[in-house]
Amino acid sequence: MIKYHQEYAQSGTGLAYQMSVYTMMRSLSERTGFEWAIDTNDLKALRNTFVDLKFNVVSGDPEEYQSLTFDDEIGFAALEQLVTDNKKLYGYPTVKNFVASGDDGDLFLKVKQEFKFREDIVEKCRAFRDQFDGEVIAMHLRRGDFSNITSGMWLCGSDYYENALAQLPSDIPVLIFTNDKDSVIADNQLIADNPERYTFITDLFNDNEFINCDVGQELDRLVDITGQCKFDYKTALALMANANLPEGTVSHQSLIAEMARIVQDELHPKYKEKLKTHSYNYSYDLCLMTMCDYVIIANSTFSMWGAELGNPKKVMYPMYWMHGHPEDLSNITIQSDLGGYDQTRDLAPQLVERDYYFPVENPDPRSFTILR
Repeated sequence: MIKYHQEYAQSGTGLAYQMSVYTMMRSLSERTGFEWAIDTNDLKALRNTFVDLKFNVVSGDPEEYQSLTFDDEIGFAALEQLVTDNKKLYGYPTVKNFVASGDDGDLFLKVKQEFKFREDIVEKCRAFRDQFDGEVIAMHLRRGDFSNITSGMWLCGSDYYENALAQLPSDIPVLIFTNDKDSVIADNQLIADNPERYTFITDLFNDNEFINCDVGQELDRLVDITGQCKFDYKTALALMANANLPEGTVSHQSLIAEMARIVQDELHPKYKEKLKTHSYNYSYDLCLMTMCDYVIIANSTFSMWGAELGNPKKVMYPMYWMHGHPEDLSNITIQSDLGGYDQTRDLAPQLVERDYYFPVENPDPRSFTILR
């Protein structure tokens, strides 16, 4: 049996990351014949979104597991050669690692088809999508964690989305998806050309209306915006409860009691239902994105998976993906562009080198040097 060591960083470890882990490990399992496993509390976002996934759930690690650390750019074929029985894998599942090249493309297609959304999620999203008679465009904005310059990621500004939209039909609705809903909704420049055309996706569980509950909205924010709370309501509740308790009084018992009080006294019934049914914004957002006819992705595997699980006529993608993660964070230079170099194509050729993927330059609006 082989296993994957799940990580939770501030950036890039949400649902899409977990889907990439699943794809990589399932593909390795298919090719090597080894079963694969996760810990009891791992891949929660994945398991709250999809049904009938194929893995073993185990508690703890047997002593015979040996660590296998792999490089982000090693590629699937090279990784496969390193995998032996009783290995626990450490590393990040980039497209090069989870999509086999050449005739192995059929393996990626096979595993991709295993992502079957929960039926209640599909029903909600289908009902919302059916409000639009014709074609629609999905436009994904990655903010939140990416807004922090230390994330090492490009920030796609309004220029990128305007240029991408200019290459798509101009008379159809645009659905805006984001992990940072408050700040994106406040960004009027995004919809300045024709506000009536755009619909912000807020809370599909509640028929795309914000639930009038400050505590619940803070829960959503904590869960959606970074990996701080492991994309899990229970962890977010624990964080909020801990902040409410006087310093020096926090114990396991007091924390559980305060979490229960928050749920009982401060949560709107709709939020209680969301918690009870493990219903998360990211699950609904991704599902609805797969139902759209055109997709403008951010430099994010979330929207890339949204395109991959759907059947879009066109996918517009940003050419510049990541600045990198310099060791010296005291003097960071944010480049404006890469001079037309298609970095994304080099990072994910198995996906974007298809005739319905189209590159668009995405100059970073934060391009300046921080002096400290």
